[in-house]
Amino acid sequence: MKASHAGLDIGKRDFNALVEVLQQAMDAQGIAFSAQNQLLAQLAHMHRDIITVR
Repeated sequence: MKASHAGLDIGKRDFNALVEVLQQAMDAQGIAFSAQNQLLAQLAHMHRDIITVR
């Protein structure tokens, strides 16, 4: 994950925007809140590898 996002200048703001868009899309599709949390929990584990701008 780290190598694929290196040099993309992804900051915390970008990451948080992605999470918001994912939540909105899952809500619009009627995906259960518990399933949303499972997906977002997986994404949260990758946070440090995705964020490249501090």
